[in-house]
Amino acid sequence: MNMKEVESIPKADQLMGSIRSIGYTFESAVADVIDNSISAKATHVSVLFPMTPLETMAIAIVDNGLGMSKEQLFEAMRIGSCTVEGERATDDLGRYGMGLKSASLSQCRIVTVVSIQDKKRTAYKWDYNHIQKKKSWMLLELDDVEIDKLPYIEYLQTQGTIVIWQDFDIISKSSAGRVFDSLVKHQQSLAKYLSLIFHRYLSNKTSKKLSININQYELEPLDPFLETNPKTTTKKEKTIALRDSQGVEQYIRVKPFILPFATDLSEKDKKLLGGVDNLRAKQGFYIYRNNRLIIWGTWFGMKPRNELTKNARIRVDIPNSLDDIWSVDIKKQSVTIPEKIQRQLKNTVNEALEISVKKETHRGRKESVDENIDYIWDRLKGRGNNYFYQINRDSKLYQFIREKMTEEDYQYLEMFLTEVEKNFPIQQMYIDKSNDNIQLDNPNERLNDVYQLAVTMIETIRKVRIDDIENIVCDLMCSEPFCNYEELKDKLLNDFKNDH
Repeated sequence: MNMKEVESIPKADQLMGSIRSIGYTFESAVADVIDNSISAKATHVSVLFPMTPLETMAIAIVDNGLGMSKEQLFEAMRIGSCTVEGERATDDLGRYGMGLKSASLSQCRIVTVVSIQDKKRTAYKWDYNHIQKKKSWMLLELDDVEIDKLPYIEYLQTQGTIVIWQDFDIISKSSAGRVFDSLVKHQQSLAKYLSLIFHRYLSNKTSKKLSININQYELEPLDPFLETNPKTTTKKEKTIALRDSQGVEQYIRVKPFILPFATDLSEKDKKLLGGVDNLRAKQGFYIYRNNRLIIWGTWFGMKPRNELTKNARIRVDIPNSLDDIWSVDIKKQSVTIPEKIQRQLKNTVNEALEISVKKETHRGRKESVDENIDYIWDRLKGRGNNYFYQINRDSKLYQFIREKMTEEDYQYLEMFLTEVEKNFPIQQMYIDKSNDNIQLDNPNERLNDVYQLAVTMIETIRKVRIDDIENIVCDLMCSEPFCNYEELKDKLLNDFKNDH
């Protein structure tokens, strides 16, 4: 049976309206346009905003890339300008042939693209207002006179491309007409977003280094892994082989990182992380496609987020040849982990989380816990797999205080400590810890107080115990809080040998 072919052309105004509603954020839309600049070998990109409310409400993304000929630009402006399955360069950041148009039109009604190649200037415009009027796919071509009237056109020099957004209807509706004020807010959030998304391009030391300006401000790259911090724990990078849809073996690179504690971070470290306000939400996988960050801050359901794992990060690099297998979406904001490698990735996740939990669990104690050290607090196992905490009555500090008390005083002390243990504000401490709002004592500031306490205990011990001062000090150093101050031992030995 021969079926009859009937051409069915989508209605231009309705389909373009649907394209505008794909779901880009302002920041992801700008990043998608910059992807095209990177694919065009640009080394510099400027994102231009109006400086005052009196200027034309327009935004431009201009680059110094290879530019496009008239034929190339016309094809680039076509809706769906390349096949999803078609072969692309390994460093190409596009996929659907939709990014430039869908990202731009998601934010504005008019997008104009001007490109220069071989000193020839070409310009085309998609105007949603015109599409609604004509009910057809009418792309507008601009002549030189019209091009010269465009905002920011002077920033396009001898080669490259400029993308200009105008008529911000969606932003106007959401801001009650205060478009300029809204663009100012977007400008601030965009800087942090681009500094993260393209941080590996911005920090590249080779000829492929990219610089991005927002107006006159040059972006500094963030570093979600603090790779140069000596207290960051890094594990060896693993390679996972996976065949693409053509049967060719491709490689995925996976590397875990465990960040230092927040109290060990310098101001520079905090700036590199983009702030430490919500480290817990930033834990998880960081998926990169050709060095461009796609998605981050998720465990893909492998593990729930919690306080003990908030410093764990797993960097995953995938090539663009695996886009279909990873289900990279049109906005490059979502991926799905292929079932074939989930088990291998889960092993890496478990290993990283084990390290993170161990670091948090032993925080404030030596990594190798000495059975002879008595801590102020005991962690004891209760019913099932639950734990409870109580003050260690065998600690040297507790016993020292106990011996100074009468039996009646001791009963009152026990009464009070029992209530302290039963009314420990676990929930509130957890909330404060999750928000990094716990104030911790500076060890250097406490050193003198701990030293004075040690002196008092040593003097008392020497009155009732005949022993070498070195044995007394060493015995004391096996107890909290003294074991947390290694420099205390030599100071005590020197002072008691010289002064006592």
